[in-house]
This record gives sequence, structure tokens and C-alpha cells, in this order.
Amino acid sequence: MIRNTALVLAIAAATLSMPAHAGLGKLKDLTGASTGTSSSTSSAAAPNEAAQEALVRRFVSSQSHSLQAQTSFARAFGLAEQVQLLEAERQALSSGSVSVDAMKKSVSVSEAAQAAIDERQAAQPELNAESKQHYAEGLVSLLSSAAEAQKLGGEASNFTAGMKNLGATQMATVGRKLAAGAWVAKESPGFIQGLYGSTKSAVTFAKKSKVKVPSNADSMLGQLDKMN
Repeated sequence: MIRNTALVLAIAAATLSMPAHAGLGKLKDLTGASTGTSSSTSSAAAPNEAAQEALVRRFVSSQSHSLQAQTSFARAFGLAEQVQLLEAERQALSSGSVSVDAMKKSVSVSEAAQAAIDERQAAQPELNAESKQHYAEGLVSLLSSAAEAQKLGGEASNFTAGMKNLGATQMATVGRKLAAGAWVAKESPGFIQGLYGSTKSAVTFAKKSKVKVPSNADSMLGQLDKMN
């Protein structure tokens, strides 16, 4: 059962440990699945704890891929401290028990790391072959995060619409149990907007630095842009 203080999530290990160098075929499958059934969920349906768990799981999946991407970028730029912090947060998210505070911390660490990555990208440093490989792996992970974020957007919207349909009595009882889902739903638009910005800058830097860019990167950016 999901509680306010901790969410016991059955997050598949394969999702959280997908290698950054996974084939682009798998990445395209993720992208293609982004228009799945989540968007067809009735917005009038009042959310329950199962819906909350699914929403939080989706956020954790996208965030974990994003942290993995940032870890690869940090390695490419020699940001050792950021690598350590990002890896620790990713491990925390994959622990199986995730609280709202843990998700908030992961976002905070991610934002700080992104600021350091943005600073290095703005300086346009030359990357050696090993650094280019790390950066290319980061792009694959980042686009996997974007694919999950597309699903998150629709699911968060449905959850928010359902919360609005809860009566006063339901909000006093069920509403308290759905605090984690409400937080994810509230944060999702900003999360997706930030992901779009970081993905756009990462792809732009990669092209300038002659780093291999996945063939569907521009298409994914276009889809994220439409969500903002």
C-alpha cells in the first residue's frame, strides 16, 4: 500500500538499470509507446492508490533515466563530484521504497547537476573519443527519459482531473492518501519543460561537437515541445 511517508514501488529492475548504450531500436519502441493507453484514461475517474502508484512509478522511471543521462554527461565533462551525487540519487530511487522527500531530493540534485552540465556545454569544450562515447550514451538515456515523460504528461493530467472530482468528504479521507500522486501531478509540467530544455541543449551541443545523435532525437524534441 502507498502511504504518505513512503511508497512501496515494484519498479522493474530492467527499467532502472537499462544500459545507456541500449540499441536505438529499443528507444524507438519506447517512443512509439508514448501514445499508449494512458492518455485514454477517463479524466472523470477519481484516482485511487493504484493510480497513484502507477503515476509515481512513471515519474521515477523517467527521473531515473534522466539521472543516468546526467551521470554520463558529467563523466564526459569530468565532473566527478556530480557523478557521485547523481549515482547516489539513482540508487536511492531504485531502492524499492520511495518517499515524496526522496523524489524532491532527486529533483534538487538533478537541477544542481544540470546547472553544472549547462555551464560546461556553454564553454564548448573539445571532447576526446572516450568523452564523446560517454556523451552519446547520455543522449540515449535522456531520450528514454523523454519517452517516459510523454506518458507521464497524460497520466498526470488525468490524475489531476480526477482529484478535482473528489468531493469534500473524499478529499478529507482518500485525498490524504493521494498526497504523493498529487505532488507528482503538480510537478510534472515543470519536470517535462525542464527535460525539454536539457534535451534540446544536449542535442545541440552533440551536433556541434560531432557526437553521434540518435536518429529520432529531433522527432522526440518536437513531441516534447508540443507538451509545453
